Amino acid sequence: MLSALSQFFLQWQHFFQEMGVAGLLAFGFALFVIQLFCLPLTPFGIMAGLFFGLRNGLIAVQFGTVLGATVNFLISRYFLRERFSRWLAGHEKFRLIDEAIGREGWKIVALLRFCPIPFGLANYSYGLTAVRFVPYLVATFFAILVPNVFFVWFGATSHEALAVITGQAKVTGGQTVFTIIGLVAFFCVLTYVGRLARATVARR
Repeated sequence: MLSALSQFFLQWQHFFQEMGVAGLLAFGFALFVIQLFCLPLTPFGIMAGLFFGLRNGLIAVQFGTVLGATVNFLISRYFLRERFSRWLAGHEKFRLIDEAIGREGWKIVALLRFCPIPFGLANYSYGLTAVRFVPYLVATFFAILVPNVFFVWFGATSHEALAVITGQAKVTGGQTVFTIIGLVAFFCVLTYVGRLARATVARR
């Protein structure tokens, strides 16, 4: 079972890697399409690290998420505003977010990027608020770097584990301990930042 799963991921890894730069763009575009339907992106961020490594994986994920943040925002603001407004009219959390963004603008958008809100849905909802497009996009670009780095790095680390499983590499005990400590530390930091962001938004 584990061997079959590793082979499945290796096949897709080879598929995207053989395409070169086009493979990075194709993966990023696939991630963009997925977020259009408000589906979870975390597994795909991890897969990006697994397929491409940290640097290239981050490029692919950042491309897909920034593209999604742009398109979803413009769709809800200029094309389907009434439909999304009716859809979110009864959501108390959206009303509070709308009020907070009305007062604080892009700063609240940046903080909310660390909160557990579905990425695609958040992008649609921000298009209904008073935040201007350019500050929104700049705040989003820098705020999502932190979680994107974490999930891609997690996937890149999993790539090493996959190589060990398939017999393509060997890992020492020291490397394993270092990797585990790094992942735990990064997860704790990300969790703390998320809690701090939620508390800040709640106060404002």
